[in-house]
Amino acid sequence: MARIRGALTALILALSPVIAFGADDEPSLEFFYPLVTRRPVIERELEFRGRHDKGHEGRRSELAAALELPLLPRWQLELEVPAIFIDSREGKGAAGPGDVEVQNKFLLLKSIEHRALLATGFELRLPSGSERRGLGGEAAVEPFLVAGIALGDFDLLGEASYEWNVNAHVQGEREQVLTTGVAVGYRGFRGFTPLVELLTVSQTRGDGNEGLRGKTQVYVVPGLNRRLGPGTTARFGVQLPVADARRADYVLHGGLVWEF
Repeated sequence: MARIRGALTALILALSPVIAFGADDEPSLEFFYPLVTRRPVIERELEFRGRHDKGHEGRRSELAAALELPLLPRWQLELEVPAIFIDSREGKGAAGPGDVEVQNKFLLLKSIEHRALLATGFELRLPSGSERRGLGGEAAVEPFLVAGIALGDFDLLGEASYEWNVNAHVQGEREQVLTTGVAVGYRGFRGFTPLVELLTVSQTRGDGNEGLRGKTQVYVVPGLNRRLGPGTTARFGVQLPVADARRADYVLHGGLVWEF
């Protein structure tokens, strides 16, 4: 754990000299904040996120702090550090740090005329959580592609990603998951934005014990953005399954963003 913290600190310090070049003189494009779908925006933010879910194994809560910084006008780095709290049906609880996530995002296309953005990138999950206690311990890589366009008062976002488990000690076939998402937000109201997302999750490979391989999980996620002040936005909503295949009966999402 100490070596992981040291490596992350060294990475941030090594990259910090180029952060000064992250300013972009081009006009900016902004979209609403979805709950589960990524945004194609190059961001400079501090964010606190929370989620709570209930599944067949019990209840699980996660609190995370994330720092998002543009290293160059079209390159953003994000570091997320979570804390996990588990209340299992067997009566065994656990709490502690989860898996640290490092994300790189690259802006491919920016059209001011059409109010559209296209970005790609990849996310690395580092096994900093305890696998034995159910707090993580998973190493994974997840490339993604995300796009957004503003159509009048509506924002439309879309994302596709594919995650590979790269843990060396996994017995049997390593898990691979395809995720797609579409999000729509209406920005016609002053101070708040209602939104809805459609999420699909398909486990294509792996020997998981939940019987989800080859099945597509489908979730609908209604929610709301609330503008609290200049550069400050709160978001919250609930993720509900609409198919028999599911990892959770429901997931509550919330977050608070400070732009700087």
